[in-house]
Amino acid sequence: MKPKVYRLDGRKIKSVKDFYREIGRSVNGRGGYFGANLDALADCLRGGFGTPDDRPFEVDWDHSESSQRHLGGAFVDAVVEVFDEEGITLRLR
Repeated sequence: MKPKVYRLDGRKIKSVKDFYREIGRSVNGRGGYFGANLDALADCLRGGFGTPDDRPFEVDWDHSESSQRHLGGAFVDAVVEVFDEEGITLRLR
């Protein structure tokens, strides 16, 4: 089964708060929740927070280089690690 792909617009991410707002919007629509810290992000990636229960999903982080300039490499690396630990594909584009 083809995975559902959620897209983050890195141009909208200039702070950690923006990151969580943008991933919440991508997965659950405007104003949607998808964590507010790395532990909550891991919980959300496990399912039940707007992700499909019946098929795999992936996340494409478009314009990730723009986000990385604002967030710093350590935060982005931590996010990548959470995705890896949960077995969810995250593509930095």
